[in-house]
Amino acid sequence: MDELQQKIKQRQALEDAYSNFVEPYLNQRIEVKQESSCSVAVSPVGVYYASGWLLLVMLYSISILMRRFQR
Repeated sequence: MDELQQKIKQRQALEDAYSNFVEPYLNQRIEVKQESSCSVAVSPVGVYYASGWLLLVMLYSISILMRRFQR
């Protein structure tokens, strides 16, 4: 019986530790994420550069496919 009461006390201590330390931290993290609006500035030069490479790769792929079908 003494062992059972000891386990109950340990469980209560763990629950109290969670509600006193962990739960407020999680609530604070959740509040910050909900309030922050993430806006990332994207450089137009980088977008143009990536788009140019993508267009070049697509044109190359189409030319390879056209050659293969012409044979």
